[in-house]
Formats: sequence, structure tokens, C-alpha cells
Amino acid sequence: MTKKKVVNEAAVSLFAREMFLKRSSSGLSQKEFGGIIGVSGQQVGAIERLERPPTRQFAELLDGKLGTGDYFQELWSSTKLLGHRRSLPKYIDLESKAVSISHFHPQLVPALLQTEDYAQAILRAGFPPKPHYEVAELLDARMRRQELLDRSDPPLMRFVIDEAVLWRSVGSDGTMRAQWAKILERLDHPFMTFQVIPYDQGAYSAMEGGFTVLALSAVDSVLYSENAQTGQIYNDPQVVADATGRFNSLMAVALSPSASKSYLFDRRKEIE
Repeated sequence: MTKKKVVNEAAVSLFAREMFLKRSSSGLSQKEFGGIIGVSGQQVGAIERLERPPTRQFAELLDGKLGTGDYFQELWSSTKLLGHRRSLPKYIDLESKAVSISHFHPQLVPALLQTEDYAQAILRAGFPPKPHYEVAELLDARMRRQELLDRSDPPLMRFVIDEAVLWRSVGSDGTMRAQWAKILERLDHPFMTFQVIPYDQGAYSAMEGGFTVLALSAVDSVLYSENAQTGQIYNDPQVVADATGRFNSLMAVALSPSASKSYLFDRRKEIE
């Protein structure tokens, strides 16, 4: 059974709209436009009607023949941001609008804090294996998500990780040194806190997996959780309230932000 490609439908719609505007502003029929870029008019029409998503090659043809730089290729990349998790397009949209982000992970550095090399190693380790071009697309998408940390109005960000994250080598020692350096640099950000749950804490809530609570306003929040196969967004008030309470309990058992920073600094020095 062929695995269905998952695309960001909003981005596909935007691609089709921009192509339609480019064609119509030139007064060209679909057949004439297709002739210019080297495809059939039927293919142009199918993409404009959202009957088929554009391909990388199609985006390259548009930019090459229309002299639009990398514009359509960048639009195409945004249609492929989200890999196999159908809920991730919606999550990324909500993440960009959140006023606060509370993220816990027992195994990995949170995506918003990952270096490019660390993220690439994670993506390459996935199963089933992804071709190089798909890893590159997903990596670019992950790095672009981090732009929200440098906005003039960034969300309040709270990260909690298990101590195990500090000891798991992902990539080379150089990759890990750079990863810890990036987090230490980010800790100077006034909108961000970072805490580590130490081994000697023993059992604690949420050991089963990571999750994120996004506050979209003073009265509206959602929970996002995922596993190796899928992710899920929950907006049920009780479910979100339970997750918020769980996150608060994690912060309570974790090292303080200052102690966590010292621990992270020491861990970085150990691998220098």
C-alpha cells in the first residue's frame, strides 16, 4: 500500500493562488502558461484547482522560466514542512501565535532549541529512513520555527528536560558542545527558562513522553503530544488543565533555573 504524502494544505493553497495571480496578471490561459514553463495546461489547471500538489520540479520550473528567484521553491518547501504528522501543520501555526510555550521532553533537546547539526542527526535517525532532500526540507522547516525566539514580541518560553537528555550523545562531541553552547546563550533571553529534572528525583509525572502546552491567550490554551507515528492537539479544557498542572509539577521537582544553568555549563565543560 502506497503511503499517502502529507502536505500543508494551507501552503498548497497559497502556492496555487500565487501561481494563478502570476498567470492571470500576464493575461495567459492555462495552456499558454504551461507552454512557457514546459508543462501541460492540464497540469497547471490541476494545481490551481488544488487537485494535485505542486512538486519540487514544478516550483523550479516556475522560478527558472518566470525569473522569480527562489520564490516558488520557498513556497513549495512550506508545503512539505511537516513530515508524516498530520497534526503538525496546525501545531506550528498555533506555536507561532502562542503567548507562552511550556515544553517538556524526557529524551531530546526541544526542537526550538536544537542546533542544525543536532536536529539533522535526529532527523537522519528516523525510521523509515528519509531521502536526503526530505531531511533537508524538514531541517529547514525546524530551523525556521526558531525565528519566533528572536521576535520583538516573543512568547514566554519554559522548557523542562530530563537529565538523560544531557548525557545522550547525538552526533559528535562537537555537535553536543555546540548544542549546549546554544542553550546557554539562549538562557540570557529574558523570556525563557530552562530546567533539568535530575536522576536522583526518581519517578515523576510525564516520564512516558514529551508534551507541550501552548497558551494562545489568557483564557485559551491547547495541549500537543506526539509519539513516533503521530501527534495530537487537544483543546478540551480539562485535558489542558491537567497537562498544565503536570507541567507545573515538573518544574517543582526540577532543579532551579540557575542550578540547571550551572549543571549544563559543567556538562559542556566535560566534553571539551
